[in-house]
Amino acid sequence: MLALAVTLGAMTYDDYRVYRVRTGANEVTQTHVVQPGQAITLKHISWKASVEAVPSLPDGKKAGPGTTYMKIVITRAAADQEGTVKTAKPGKMRLEDRLGRSWAIEVGDDAVRGDKLEIGRPYPITAFARVPAAQAQEVELVLRPSNYRSDVPTEKLMTTKTDPDDVELRFKR
Repeated sequence: MLALAVTLGAMTYDDYRVYRVRTGANEVTQTHVVQPGQAITLKHISWKASVEAVPSLPDGKKAGPGTTYMKIVITRAAADQEGTVKTAKPGKMRLEDRLGRSWAIEVGDDAVRGDKLEIGRPYPITAFARVPAAQAQEVELVLRPSNYRSDVPTEKLMTTKTDPDDVELRFKR
């Protein structure tokens, strides 16, 4: 019985490892550090972000004892014609402290309307996270830009080659 459990566990782990390698999940090859208040242009999109503590969520909900809410505003803009079709929100976002601990971010409904961005026009994305009050002044935003393109037909989404999903942006505070 033990041999069967070990064999099944090893097969499952190996399949999972192969899946992660083939899909490129969590394989970050570059982290671009963005200084406070600055923007970075990456893959035809300009990114800027701010993170600040707020007393409550927009609906009035207060954070619990020892915690605080963080308001995250991410602003993106198409830098050129190629960037106008990159309409998706970032794929993965988190707040992270100096020790590498991370907190999930809940993104609001700031969807881009239409299939294209206007060059140079800022498109804000508002999000919130709840973090321990002790880490509120040190957490930084880490996001992975999406490689989705609105000019790829739905039936070709899984077969069309897109930009690699291997870059993260770290916004310093």
